[in-house]
Amino acid sequence: MSLTRLNSHEGSKPQETYRLKSLLFFMGSLVLVTSFATPIFAADDDTTLVDDKYSLKADREALEALRKNIPPERQKENDEKAFMDQMMSDLSRNPSEVRSKFSSIMNKKRELFNKDMNKAREQFSKVQKKEREDFTKAQAEIRKDFAKKKSSSDERKEFFDDIEAKRKDFYVDQKEKRDEFEADARDKRKNFEDYTRAKTDEFNQLHRDYTKRFEENKKAQADLKKQAEEKRKQVQKNLDQEYESIRKKDPTVLEPNTIEE
Repeated sequence: MSLTRLNSHEGSKPQETYRLKSLLFFMGSLVLVTSFATPIFAADDDTTLVDDKYSLKADREALEALRKNIPPERQKENDEKAFMDQMMSDLSRNPSEVRSKFSSIMNKKRELFNKDMNKAREQFSKVQKKEREDFTKAQAEIRKDFAKKKSSSDERKEFFDDIEAKRKDFYVDQKEKRDEFEADARDKRKNFEDYTRAKTDEFNQLHRDYTKRFEENKKAQADLKKQAEEKRKQVQKNLDQEYESIRKKDPTVLEPNTIEE
């Protein structure tokens, strides 16, 4: 409603009353939307694709005191690098086992992300539902108050026009906020998918190198085992040859010692 239309009926107290109630309610609803919507799906720092709890990182708590002067983003990169290093450090683990563990971790991160997204959407929908209920209830009270007072045909027409205009504005505002929320949710999901895709590509590259090192280490261990076995056999053969000549000699019969009487 424009200020001109408000001022045109300054002498009408009933009109002023319901207009003031409508205006106060509308302003209150905006405050309610802001107070609830902000923490539901707050934007991440521009330098971070995904929330820290979705990132792949090693447990580095013991080193926090040494990392105080390192920028947070560099800390995160170091943690993620440490995570990958830990995955590829134990050459005794079969490459298929390493890949299975990585896939399991990625699935848990995706489940956590989806759970948080669903929770944020449910909370947002809950807030909007409460706003609609409050708006409908307030509008009903305003109609009830207006109906108690005598009014002309023009006043009734203007009153219901205003009521309808506010109803339309309210639902347009709700749709805009819903669209904004969904757009933000799509951005967060895209960032998450980009992040997981990048980390999967990084893992695949490191995993190819790990597989090569695993096979080389496996062959080296087999060679060492073979060499040890050959050495054992050679030692045994040398021992057998050494005692072969002794076994071929006639045994020496030892005469019993005679005791002088």
